Amino acid sequence: MSDTTEALTVVSASDAAALERDAADDNILRVPPHWRSPVDRNPFAAEAERAIRSWFVQLGCSESELARAHKFDIAGYLGIAFPRVSPELAVRIGKYLSIWLLWDDVDVESLENRWRIQLPDVLSGVRPRGSRFDHGWWQLFREFAGRRSVRWLEDLGAAMKRWSDAAVAEAAAMKRYRERGELPRFEEQIELRIATIGMYATVYLLEDEYDYELPPSFHSNLAVRRMKRLANLLVGLGNDLFSWGKDVSEHQINLVTTLVEQRGWSPQRALAHVISLHDRAVEEFDVLAEILTDMGDEFDGVVRRWIEDVRFASIGFTRWEAQAPRYVAHKVVVGNRVLEPVLSFEEACAYSWGAQ
Repeated sequence: MSDTTEALTVVSASDAAALERDAADDNILRVPPHWRSPVDRNPFAAEAERAIRSWFVQLGCSESELARAHKFDIAGYLGIAFPRVSPELAVRIGKYLSIWLLWDDVDVESLENRWRIQLPDVLSGVRPRGSRFDHGWWQLFREFAGRRSVRWLEDLGAAMKRWSDAAVAEAAAMKRYRERGELPRFEEQIELRIATIGMYATVYLLEDEYDYELPPSFHSNLAVRRMKRLANLLVGLGNDLFSWGKDVSEHQINLVTTLVEQRGWSPQRALAHVISLHDRAVEEFDVLAEILTDMGDEFDGVVRRWIEDVRFASIGFTRWEAQAPRYVAHKVVVGNRVLEPVLSFEEACAYSWGAQ
């Protein structure tokens, strides 16, 4: 049975400024304060952005591509998600995240490119043929090769290959939606978001930050595998929640929209459902973190830091999305009220993980 629903429209932030906000409790993402870094933003992020933009010029990116990169707010998402890294690592992690976003936006989403970096090319030092993005990725992996083991490089490359394959599948789903109005099932779309949001590869960068590689036994641990999946889910849900207005205006697939269109739910119910998935994922991650830290081992201190930094990055990306100019420029309006998620860090969250 479908809900009785009022019409949904998207307006500019300036047009929405005078409208009332829907203040329902269901619109609030409730996250415990230990998920937020005590360092609000990395103090080296702005300097890192300047270095990254110069790097893009050296790679041969066009003026239009440089303009796209500027709109990504490199200093913002780097500084909030990785608030404690050094100047050197801020540049390297920032390069990694930024070329990923730009490559995805320019080539992958248009179904024109896939992951091409091969470990023999990296280790040999011989630059392979390819695009400016391929060259940029090769440069980054060459930097990693001077610091990290072959196993680590193989693991990161394999994560990027899996991401690339999933991103192509998601781009094809987007194309079907735009051309024929066909949406993937909600469950399928969630799996696509988990596979394409990028945290499976991003968490490896933390080990480069520590200059310490966690062993295969850590990465194969069932709790760790689940926590990585939850980190991807959290960033994916946060992205779709705060990009909802933009996605509707640009006719892109979005988890909230899918619930409205496929299940006939009201926008309010759909938004509340996606928020509830987010908050339950936060709760489950914390339960698993307690289990993992209680196990204890010779690298316990690194594991505790890893858990903390995965939290900071996962919610850091969502914090950035909540204020990113390209997202907040679009507001969803239902019944003459602005309907949008609100991110709140609360002192006490009543965990109900496992409750139906």
